[in-house]
Amino acid sequence: MKYRQYKTEQCGVIHFSEMLHLIAIAEERRQTLNVKAWKTDGHIVEYRGWLVHHDYWRGGYVRLKNPLNNELRLVPQIFIFEINNLTVYL
Repeated sequence: MKYRQYKTEQCGVIHFSEMLHLIAIAEERRQTLNVKAWKTDGHIVEYRGWLVHHDYWRGGYVRLKNPLNNELRLVPQIFIFEINNLTVYL
């Protein structure tokens, strides 16, 4: 299976479907991600260097895991607005 190469220094935005693909690759390869997402009250939460524990593509959620203390967070995919310094658009 071939994967797209994402060059973060050339482009500053990615589509929502490309973000899902990037999350799936990170889960498969056990790579860390830097994610910025909104909470339901509008506050911004930043997850730096977190692993993808599981991706619920059908449910619309991503389960992120902190590699330092094994803390798990369930983040709705639609609330993610930045991933690895790339702005996500719909």
